Amino acid sequence: MFRFALGLQGIFQQATRSSLALCLYLLLQLCTSFLHAETLDLNQNWEYRWGDSPFQNGVPTWTLEPAPEAWKPIDFPSNPPGRDGREQVWYRTLIPDADWRDPVLYIFSVDLITEVYIDGQQIYHYGEFDAKGRGQFEGWPWHMITLPEDAAGKPIYFRVFSNYLDIGLWGEVKVMERTALYQRILEGSMHNLAIGAFSLIVALLCLLFAPFNRERLSLLSLALFSFSHAGLAISASQAKQLLFHNPLLWEYISAGCYYIMPVALALLLRSWYHERYPKLFNRLVALFGAYFIAALGLSLAGITSLANTYPPFDMLFAICVPSMLLVVARHWPHATRDQRLLLLATSIMTLLLLLDMAVAHSLLPWGQVPVGIGSLLFSLAVVVLSLNHFSRTQKALARLNATLEVRVAERTQALEELARREAQRVKALEFANLKRSMLDELVSEMESRADIEQALACLYRRTEDLCAPIPGALYKLNADEPLLPESQRWGDARDFPTNLDIEADTSLGNRHLMLRIQYDTPLEQRKLEAILLLDFNEESALVGELSRNTLQLLFTRAIERINLTLSKVALQQLLNRFSYEDALTELHNRRYLDQMLTHELARGERTQTEIALVICDIDHFKQLNDNYGHAAGDHVLQIVAQQLRQAFRSSDIICRYGGEEFVVVLPDTCLEDARVRAEQLRMGMAAKSIVIEGDRIGSVTLSAGVSSGRAGTIDADTLLQQADQALYRAKQSGRNRVLTAPDEGEDPDQRGAVVQT
Repeated sequence: MFRFALGLQGIFQQATRSSLALCLYLLLQLCTSFLHAETLDLNQNWEYRWGDSPFQNGVPTWTLEPAPEAWKPIDFPSNPPGRDGREQVWYRTLIPDADWRDPVLYIFSVDLITEVYIDGQQIYHYGEFDAKGRGQFEGWPWHMITLPEDAAGKPIYFRVFSNYLDIGLWGEVKVMERTALYQRILEGSMHNLAIGAFSLIVALLCLLFAPFNRERLSLLSLALFSFSHAGLAISASQAKQLLFHNPLLWEYISAGCYYIMPVALALLLRSWYHERYPKLFNRLVALFGAYFIAALGLSLAGITSLANTYPPFDMLFAICVPSMLLVVARHWPHATRDQRLLLLATSIMTLLLLLDMAVAHSLLPWGQVPVGIGSLLFSLAVVVLSLNHFSRTQKALARLNATLEVRVAERTQALEELARREAQRVKALEFANLKRSMLDELVSEMESRADIEQALACLYRRTEDLCAPIPGALYKLNADEPLLPESQRWGDARDFPTNLDIEADTSLGNRHLMLRIQYDTPLEQRKLEAILLLDFNEESALVGELSRNTLQLLFTRAIERINLTLSKVALQQLLNRFSYEDALTELHNRRYLDQMLTHELARGERTQTEIALVICDIDHFKQLNDNYGHAAGDHVLQIVAQQLRQAFRSSDIICRYGGEEFVVVLPDTCLEDARVRAEQLRMGMAAKSIVIEGDRIGSVTLSAGVSSGRAGTIDADTLLQQADQALYRAKQSGRNRVLTAPDEGEDPDQRGAVVQT
């Protein structure tokens, strides 16, 4: 792969060479006064020989053996007949005899690499030959070969390798003085360097003005077009090697600019004729853009030689670009003056490129085609267009200045109105931020409440502060009737009704805003709690400054957030209830029992009190379910839950333990008191006659076990286990009775009260 990086030594050598070349150019005029040697063209006595010479001790034998029968004459050392795919050829000729001081051999270009020999000694090489006499493309620079002092009249040999279409020397081959060659190179490059610099300036100006112009696509296309022209002009100047001697890099610059030029041209024409030919220019951009990427990418990757990418592109260019220009030339009568000028300059540039292409492929005799002139004409056309545009802009500015004072006055008035609105906006933001802060505090406080009633009480307490200074009233719903009595009033609200009909009220004016305080629950759906009525009187200073719409929007969103918070609290309350409550009996569940029993034991340990526990079970509950169905069983469970609430204190913890079992925790209660309450429960349940769907099923009995202990000396598992054992004994003893857990060492049959029914 081609390497762009250069060593420090190479950079120093190139800088030194460039500086010396410029110094020599300044001394040319002094030197020409005593340099009288003429420049001679080597265009006679050339011979060629296909193949590659064998080498002995590093010396090619063909340079030492005359072998006149093996060499064939040729007019110019390029493309001998009968190539047939061969890639090595030798050329030779005689150095003319003249009075030289510092003679050099100048070659315009070589296809592709070469070695030069005199008397069997190599005096110059460009590129590296491998063992098979092959090498890689290194660019197309001009060559300056230093000749030995005694070279006059001697044969000179050229070893050439090329896998390109052409093979051999190309353009011009001359013998001259070194200083004369420098003068020739610099003088011949000045116009290309000037054209390149001018094109660069045009490109930069197009880039500068593109963001501020409506036709930015055209300007960007012109910039790309000018950049490609500049690259072609500078890379076509032979002085580039004196400034920076890296021929292959210059070839990549030249090829890139050459390959991107049709892309720029297609983009430029697309900006003018996109509506007429929407697909044509897009396809051309894609085609040449893909070739640009593929050609440079494959050559940089070493897959192909950069030289071999030129012929396919030349063919593509020769077919597509003139065709594209012919297509748009059909619209010449309808084109603007600017478009005609650019099309004419582009056509001239394209014609010169086609002529240069024909010379490069030997379709025309060799000669330097002034491609730079085409670039100059194009750049001048862009300058002319810019001047015309500048002139039109100046006229537009003159017309604009004529009405400037009127527009300034209008702008001043608009700025004053804007300032007024900005002040109003700032005040609205300050008011909104204040109310938003108050609303955040209110919402946070409401969310911390355990139930919806507490959250509503918090809201009602702070409603006046939240709405002030807007006058208002709050109507709380305390019945199912549509008439809501007034419960709060603040501010100057003289026109407010004393009660409000929420279904059909026509007494409110347009200045009043009615907001509903309501929330959603999964069970009751939407529930209305209150009506907030606000008075947006236009005479109010605040309403005049902030506008009624702003205030209405602010308070409407605030109530929406409050309603959302109430819905959240209601949902949270319901979830808490479902988490700790049995859905059938509405008693606490076992999860709640586990938490509260541990909590009560810890509290009793601090207060040094006793705690009792009762476990009760419905007798023959399975038989009841089998005889009357599960619905009857559920009904009995609900009746037992009601009896439990009646028999025990509100401070006692009543839970459904599972199935037909219930547990009651009695804080600060001794064993005897707990037994008495359990006995009351049993008796009340036994005395109750139960009727289900007209069927009298009689009484339902309970069995219960009671345990107790001093907090700190007994744990929850032991308390539950002892009560459960007592319940088991009650079941075994005949059911419908209450037994207590026996003390240690005491006969279980002698402990507790036993009642048989």
